[in-house]
Amino acid sequence: MQIILNGEAQELTPECTVFQLLENKAVTLKAGVVELNGKILKQELWQSTAISDGDSLEILIFMGGG
Repeated sequence: MQIILNGEAQELTPECTVFQLLENKAVTLKAGVVELNGKILKQELWQSTAISDGDSLEILIFMGGG
C-alpha cells in the first residue's frame, strides 16, 4: 500500500500499525507527535492504529536549543 510520510510517498506492507512504521523507520519519539490525516494521534493508540492505503502521516519531533 502507498502512504504519504512527511510529504513523501512511501510503500508499506498491508496491515502495518503506526507503531510498526516507527519501529521500521528506527524513529524513537521521546518528545514528539504523530499526525495521521491531519489529526494528532495519542501515543497510547499507536500500537492499535492501522495505517490504510492513501493515509498521510507526519512525524513531528520537538527539539530544544539555545
